[in-house]
Amino acid sequence: MELVSLRTDPNKLKRVARTMKTISHQSRLMIIELLLEKGKLPVKEIYEAIGISQSNASQHLKALEDVHVLGSFREGKNIFYYIQNRNIGSLLECINACVDC
Repeated sequence: MELVSLRTDPNKLKRVARTMKTISHQSRLMIIELLLEKGKLPVKEIYEAIGISQSNASQHLKALEDVHVLGSFREGKNIFYYIQNRNIGSLLECINACVDC
């Protein structure tokens, strides 16, 4: 693990901090977990599954897409979201392990 590079690369440090800040919301963590489990889902299924409004879900999905955690594509009238960065699952496993210590 290259943690030293964060001290020597200010741009990387900013990107890491932005990503961590973005994923640190309960609804966003639920979205990530749901998509890790299901693969890809349309917006409607995402907001119904985690119990938030469509507009709230759209804001969270956009934020996660902006930091490249999620990707999206259109299929007919639906926009589907999926995990773009497969490392996010490993990161959440590590965080869960730290919380359980």
